[in-house]
Amino acid sequence: MKSRFGLSLISAALSACMNFSVEALEANPGDYEQFPSGATIGLLYYQHGRGDEAYARGAKTTSDAKLETNVGIIRLLHVYEIAPGVTVDPQFLLPVGAISTGGVLSPLGSPGGVGDLIMATAFKFKLNTEFNDVFAITPYLIAPTGTYDENKALNFGTNRWQGVIQAAYVKHFNPVWSLDLIGDVAFYSDNTRYNLGGIGRLSQDPQFELQAYLRYKINPALEVGGGLGGKIGGNQSFEQTSLRNSQATQYGRLAVAYFPEPTLQIQAMIGQDFIVENGTKQSTFLQLRIAKIFP
Repeated sequence: MKSRFGLSLISAALSACMNFSVEALEANPGDYEQFPSGATIGLLYYQHGRGDEAYARGAKTTSDAKLETNVGIIRLLHVYEIAPGVTVDPQFLLPVGAISTGGVLSPLGSPGGVGDLIMATAFKFKLNTEFNDVFAITPYLIAPTGTYDENKALNFGTNRWQGVIQAAYVKHFNPVWSLDLIGDVAFYSDNTRYNLGGIGRLSQDPQFELQAYLRYKINPALEVGGGLGGKIGGNQSFEQTSLRNSQATQYGRLAVAYFPEPTLQIQAMIGQDFIVENGTKQSTFLQLRIAKIFP
């Protein structure tokens, strides 16, 4: 029977494998505004995460579980208007990066490479409200194309298919204040070549996530925002034995977005985890993003 400490290492490793796609799907403040019809938008992300505290079933087991991620994401989308007030944004995201471990997690190694390819299509509907609120729904398909070695417990790719349905509502209170509400559910196929002391089948229950961001437009070129998010579910099983490692997490984010010119946006976001049920608690999250609109 594995000790709580052993379970914390397992949870940290499994959670790290998931974080790349999960953080790539985390919506940023303003992401669900409608973009100009006919525009092509290219985005480059840099994400840095770091944590040292490992948790198992809500209890801290160690402060020496160093887990650091450095991830770049390439994203490209095009906007089509398919009906008055209705746009569709087909897109793809490709993560590339590395994991660094230390302390008690050092035996897991420091893998890197190409992440799983993320494909999506966002459907956005402009609502007939005073300030043109937006409702949106986005199906995602994540393909097992990332770097994966079945002989390693920790990998950059996940070796499984993932499907996500994400819905959003953007409420505009007036021309400067707005609220983004985003929710999604993720489904996972089995990884039949997972190494957990021996090659076997890793299964995962659906995971749910909610986000809320309040935004304030200081002027047409500068906007600030902040909010909270949370995840529940996602318990994993290895060879039909539950690992009891629910991915329940609560986190906070603060962001600032600036348009140095009308077709170029620079956004910076910082945050951290407040509560982690299982895995490594992220004490630092940093994201830098550059978005260019090609009309």
